[in-house]
Amino acid sequence: MAIDSQVRQQASNPNTPPEQLRELAACEDVAIRQLVVANPNTPTEVLWELGEEFPTQLLENPVLPLLFLENINLIQEIPQKILIRLFEIETAPDYLQQGLLKAQVEVKVAIAQNPNTSVDILASLVQEPESQVRYVLPANPRSRTYWSELLDLNPELRIRRTLAENPNTPVYLLELLAQDPQVRRAIAVNPNTPIHLLELLAQDPQVRSTIALNPNTPVHLLELLAQDPDLVVRFGVTENPNTPLNTLKRLESDRDPDVRKAAEVKLKERFPELA
Repeated sequence: MAIDSQVRQQASNPNTPPEQLRELAACEDVAIRQLVVANPNTPTEVLWELGEEFPTQLLENPVLPLLFLENINLIQEIPQKILIRLFEIETAPDYLQQGLLKAQVEVKVAIAQNPNTSVDILASLVQEPESQVRYVLPANPRSRTYWSELLDLNPELRIRRTLAENPNTPVYLLELLAQDPQVRRAIAVNPNTPIHLLELLAQDPQVRSTIALNPNTPVHLLELLAQDPDLVVRFGVTENPNTPLNTLKRLESDRDPDVRKAAEVKLKERFPELA
């Protein structure tokens, strides 16, 4: 016990020589390694080695803000896997958030994609000048609070389309996006698009074939689409798992041979007892 206590004192003592701290960093005792990461006399490369495992202790190290002051480009030298962990901490200090502005694009993209990234950091990335970073934000469910702002600040088609097809996008945003003909097809693909919005989108001939395939499309709308003059729409109805038996039987007599064949195949697959 005395030896263990002595080792802990060495690991936490800011006067412990760097080489000794380097040796202690290899200790199997988790508590010892945590103390080493928080020690301001620990060699920088050792901090990076242990930082992924102990990001909170790394941020508690009083030498870290000094390192950022000495090197304004330090963020580019810290391994990406450590930065990802650091930006998961909700109380990331201002100097770290400022440093993020100088990070490589691929690092920002990784942070934006990480579902554990702190909400405050995601909020700052909404206004990120690099479009590659903004494009991946809608796929991160933690950024949901800022999707309206993201849409207002970034009218690019790619962002609108990503939000339109994202199953986590709230209904009010889907309703807003539905006014845009360029992304209606993406909304029609979205498995969480509500029925009332599918009914509205079905008025657009360019979107009906996609709605015919959506597993959320209600039976009454499928029956209506089964009568559509566009054979692609009727073919889509045959592929929908919700299309009722009577509708498939009716399509089995469709005027188009491809639709008839598709209906026949689906009848055998879904209702083998009728064969």
